[in-house]
Order: sequence, then C-alpha cells, then structure tokens
Amino acid sequence: MPTRSLFIGRWTVCLFLFLAFLSPPARAKAPELPQELLPRETLEKIYKAELPHYNPADFDKLYAAHVYLEKYFLTDSAEDRQAITRILDKSGIPPATLGRMCRIHLAWPALPPGPAYVNERIGPHDVQYFLGVPANYDRAKAWPLVIRLPAANAIITDIKTPPKPDDVVRLYTQWVTDELKAHPDAVVVMPLLNLDELYGPSYKGMDSVIEAMHHVTTRVNIDPSRVYMLGHGMAGHATWNLALHFPTYFAAINPLAGAASADWQRLRLLNLKNILCVVEAATTDKIINSNQSGAIVGILRNMKYDVDFDLTRNVGHTPTPEIAEKCYQTMRARKRALYPQQVNLRSNRPDTTFNRVDWVQVYQPLSAGKEKSYILRRGTGKLTVNENAHSIQAALTTPNKIEARTENVQTLRLYLNDQMVDLAKPVTVIINNKTRFEGMVTPSLDEMLKDQIFLGRGWRYFTAVLDIDLSPRASTTQTTRPTSLPAVTATHVFFTTDEGKTLFPIEATTRAPFVRDNKLAVRAHVYSCDGGKTTFVAYLSKFSPVAQEPLVKRPGMTQWFPLDTPGAAIILQVKCPEGVVGKSPVEIFPKEGAKE
Repeated sequence: MPTRSLFIGRWTVCLFLFLAFLSPPARAKAPELPQELLPRETLEKIYKAELPHYNPADFDKLYAAHVYLEKYFLTDSAEDRQAITRILDKSGIPPATLGRMCRIHLAWPALPPGPAYVNERIGPHDVQYFLGVPANYDRAKAWPLVIRLPAANAIITDIKTPPKPDDVVRLYTQWVTDELKAHPDAVVVMPLLNLDELYGPSYKGMDSVIEAMHHVTTRVNIDPSRVYMLGHGMAGHATWNLALHFPTYFAAINPLAGAASADWQRLRLLNLKNILCVVEAATTDKIINSNQSGAIVGILRNMKYDVDFDLTRNVGHTPTPEIAEKCYQTMRARKRALYPQQVNLRSNRPDTTFNRVDWVQVYQPLSAGKEKSYILRRGTGKLTVNENAHSIQAALTTPNKIEARTENVQTLRLYLNDQMVDLAKPVTVIINNKTRFEGMVTPSLDEMLKDQIFLGRGWRYFTAVLDIDLSPRASTTQTTRPTSLPAVTATHVFFTTDEGKTLFPIEATTRAPFVRDNKLAVRAHVYSCDGGKTTFVAYLSKFSPVAQEPLVKRPGMTQWFPLDTPGAAIILQVKCPEGVVGKSPVEIFPKEGAKE
C-alpha cells in the first residue's frame, strides 16, 4: 500500500458525491437473530478453546444461554435486557463463563477470502470500511487484526481531479489485496477515509476507525489480545491520537512519520502503559520533523514504557519497504495482556469514554476547573477539555490487593474478574496509602453485561465492580468522626474468628488481625444495655495490614470501613437491639483474670 503522505488543503469537492454513493441504508430496528448460526461442530471447537474446563455434556445448556446473550446485544430495549439478565442469572452458569461467551458471535459467517466492502448503519454511526479476509481464514479460531489507516494523499493525488467512487473502491480493493498477499496471517481493516473528518480528532473522525474495529468483531473471530494499528504521515498522527484516547484495545501501534503535539494529547501519554509503540521517523523528513516523534519517544522512555524507535537517515518522509516491514513485524510480535497488572490513566477530557483504560474508570475529578473548547482545523464539532487534568496509576500488587495513586480524582470505578482476583476472598484497595475498601466483592451479571455495551462486546469481561469515592470530608464533620478506636483500660478484650458467634479473651495489647486455629481473628466489640445481663457484638475491628489504620464493620457485613469514612461513623453509633430496654449501650470487657 502507498505510504507517501503530503499535507493536502481542502478536499471537500468530491466528498458528498462519494458518501452519497457509498452511504448505508437506514435501519429502523435491531435485526432478528439470523437463521444461519455457527454449526455445532464449529461452536464446540470455539467453546473448547475459550471456556476453561469446558464439558461437552454442557453444550445444550450453554447454547441456550448463548442465544439469550445474542438477543441481549441485538435489542436496545432496557426492559428486554433486564428480562434476559434475569433469565441468565437463573441459568446457573457462572458470570465469568457468560463473560467469556460474549466474545463468541453465533452469527459469525463463513467468509470467502479476499477484500470486501462493509457498509452499515449501526445506531448513529455510518460504519464503512474495507475488510481483508485471509485465504485460510477459519472462524473456529481467533485471528489477529491489523487496522491500516490509508493516508489522504494516497486517495487524492491531484485536488483538481478528485477520484470517482469507482476509483476509490478500486484503490482500497488493491491495497487490501496487496496487504493480504504480504501478510496472509492476519485480518486487515482499512476504514473508509472521510476527507472532511479524516480519522479525528473530531468524534466523527475517530468513530470512523473505532466503530469499524467494533463492527468487524461481529463478522470475524478477532483475538482481542492481538489488535494493531498503523498509519503514515497524517494517518500516523491519527494512529497516535486514537491510541491515546482508546488505549484499551491495542497491543501495539506503528505511527510512521507521525506526531501528537497538542498539550491535550501529550498529557495522555501516560495511558500507553500497556501498548508497544513502534515509532519511525527520518532526520531528513522535510514534511514531519523527526523531533516530533523523538519528543514522544523521550517521554515514553522516561516513564520506562516499551517503545521501539527507528530513527532513519537519508530516507526522507516515506520509509523504505524494508523499514516499513521491519516496523510491522516488531508491532505484530506483541501480544497484549487483557487484564494487565498495572493500568495508568491521565486525562483532561470530560467524556466518560476517554476516562477509561482497561479496568480503571474515572468518573469525576475533584476539581475540573473551567472548560475550554477548541475549534478543530478539520472536522465537525469542537474539542472540549477541562482546565485541570486528573490521573490514576493502579496496580494489582499482591493476590487480592490493589494499590493506586491518584491526582485530582474524586470518584472512580475498578472493574474486576476471576482472572485478576479471587472473588471468593476479600479484596483490599489502598489508594494514596489509605485503605479505601476491604471486603467481599459480589459478582454481578448485570454490571458485566452493561459494561459489554459500554466497552464493546467481547473485548473484555468484568464480573464485579468497586465504586470508590475519594471526596475530602467536610470540615464541619471531621471533628465528629474518630480517628482511633475508643481507648481501653481493661487488661483483656474479646476476639472472634466467626463474625462474633463465639468469643475469646486475649490481652488488650494484642493487635488484630492474627491467625488462630487457621482462622483470621479480629477484635469483637461487645456491648450491653442492661448492665451485662444480655450482650451483643456491636461491631468488629482490625488494622489494615498496609496502611496500619483501624477498620470496622458489623458482623455479617462483607466490607470493612476505614475509621474516618461515613460508613464507619454509622457503625460506631451503637444502639441497643430492638426490644431491649435499658440505658445507653456500654462496651463491656472480659472479667479480670479471664483466660481463653
């Protein structure tokens, strides 16, 4: 495919004719489930590859649930989706298994090899791209996807004589054919370039690529851990920008003679933690200064990110075929961790979509500041940013523990699944050296399916979520919230290993938690409202093993609350049990000389 790129002035002359020729038909409602679905033999191969511990005896049960999954994604009715979720909840199939099944489309067709033009209306989006299917494509296995962005000057070589629609189709068809011949082991997508919007940074321009990426997974069995993107010149700029705004989806990118020079782009470089950037630039390039790429590479290297930089000499703007192929092979060698150990996010965009990376979502900054809007040099709409950026760096540090550092973050959500943590055990979240959550996380099929709609079907699955509020406590209430547990003058206090059902006394200086009879023991705060005649365990306490701060909860609760949180304040407001008549509750302790 041609890689030569030049800055072109205004190309609107042929745009409307071109889009009119290729515009998709409108669709009034979601289509019904197709009549021809994957044959059982093919589907069983996919189940065996995708579902751990797959048992052929479960096929009918899984298939019945799979049909409901298809209907869930076909409808846009909230009522229908709620009804389907209830049915799937009762199926007895674990949410993690259903999550893995979401990637598998029962309607994947048996595609003929070669190039094809895809033109559909999906919701508000016109999805238009050219697809290349390898000669040995087998829908029973997952394939790598290469998104190649053609440059504008490869389509328009003379602005006085714009290409006709047939010419554009012929160009794309030849490029796809050449790509399949050079790299027959990958599916290729070439989004149709809208000459007014390009590939962004307008919403419509970026959507022309991202919606094509989403749509191709409905037709082809794509491996979400092997998705790549590359482009040269203006398409190289787009490659950077798209990866910065949608980093969850790509294993590696290959911007050739590209740049990302805007401040609102540069601050997002933190987001590329889990993407290999294969960068090419030439010192003799008279169109795109190589310092543009060099500056980005320098920032990535300072953050100790994976980056491969090929700075060539005496080549000019267009890399040689040998250089381009070397970059391509380096890019293709990378496979992405679908649930990476560390995720970094920095943004100043107010859009929820641009504040999600992998398993981390920021919903609200502490102080967004004033909004600023940019008028785009090319494309419709405007680009809005906040005055103040926000960031989070989160990592799975030890089993079932997440540690994070944030700047200017008020509310966030962490997405979890069985490949990241053991959901049968408590999860601890430490943010800025302070325990923000400790307890059980309940799997939710409803949340998993809703996220499939948000993130895109099949790219990931997260069966549990944690919403965390980092809002500073109001000064009027801080003085009413204790920062330590009540002082103890007794020599012994009560402890328990079974949520307060049985108690045993130990020296008051003993620090919980500790192990007793292979169980975790915590302190039990025992109260009485009638002078000790009847007692009850009002709450349990222990110290965070990381932040060394007190945590409290009521017996039977799954979550522990840091002492200065509203949840802890409610727990520490001990009241007499209903039906118990007496004075105010008073904490009681083991009698002097009491032993275990």
